[in-house]
Amino acid sequence: MQTKDYSIVLDMMRTLPFRPFEVVEGDTGNVLHVTLLNNGDTMDLTGCRLCVVFASSSGFSMQDETSGITKTAEPGAFDILLLPTAYGAGNVSADVQIYSGDGGSTLITSTRFDFRCRKSLISGEIIRANAAYPPLVEAARAANEAASAALAAAERIGNDIGEMNVQADWSETDALSDAFIRNKPAIPSTPGAVGAAAAEHASQHGPNGSDPVTPIAHASRHASGGADALSPANIGAASLSDGKVSPEQASAAILTYTANRTLELSDAGKLILMNLSSAGTLTIPANASVAFPVGAELELCQYGAGALTVAAASGVTLVSLDSAALFAGQYACAALKQIAANIWLLAGGVA
Repeated sequence: MQTKDYSIVLDMMRTLPFRPFEVVEGDTGNVLHVTLLNNGDTMDLTGCRLCVVFASSSGFSMQDETSGITKTAEPGAFDILLLPTAYGAGNVSADVQIYSGDGGSTLITSTRFDFRCRKSLISGEIIRANAAYPPLVEAARAANEAASAALAAAERIGNDIGEMNVQADWSETDALSDAFIRNKPAIPSTPGAVGAAAAEHASQHGPNGSDPVTPIAHASRHASGGADALSPANIGAASLSDGKVSPEQASAAILTYTANRTLELSDAGKLILMNLSSAGTLTIPANASVAFPVGAELELCQYGAGALTVAAASGVTLVSLDSAALFAGQYACAALKQIAANIWLLAGGVA
């Protein structure tokens, strides 16, 4: 492989003259042979890491031993394959950096060297293709092949695929027409062909037909004795008697307890009869243990002779007139309602 080779000598301590050189932008065959001295003596590059930093019109860039720098067998010598992406057209300055010591902790920078990069006259904007430039000839050949393939495809559209943008036509019978639909199913012409009753069949069951059918009112199907009878309880509705809600639905259920009781969710909305023979307690639990919804309400009654007291569990606040919580006596009643989480109101026959 042919390359353009340049040789320079750099000294870490002194500035040495060298013959200026010029490269061409975009060239990939420029090799720079560098000999590095340290105050006139050949520098030992054993164990050192090399890199070159470039400054040019395209900005700053770097090459190292992973990208174009190679140590040679000659003492203090290395080669730089000048990569065209490391610099741009114009004057280029470069620093050779040597890293040595444990882990490359010591940085030594050589004397800067300069070279010039001129802009190539061979570019995509100004070049004229001819036989002297094989890459362009190959590109032109590939373009011609692509154009030929496109023309062949366009011709197939007219001959094989058919005319473009043609709307299919159900009634078209010419099999050579682009609008013709192949494998069309036959459309039945009579109701019997599709298993349907003739249109006149429905008229037989109409109001004035030969066999009229009286429709059944939907509501009558669900009435008592109907085909699908429903009671109010089936749908969660109130049962009416003479326009009033039936007594069994309008009143609260009654629960009777004969011993001390801590309220449970099943007690909500009920009339609680505390039929105690001796003094006892009805306790309101905290929401953490029994989560009554806010607004839950109960009716309480001291039904037995035993004195009844309403007590609040830890974390529960019971509010009442004068903080009363003891029922006034046998058959005294009161309402208990949760007005906020863990806050209950007691009102009625308490003293």
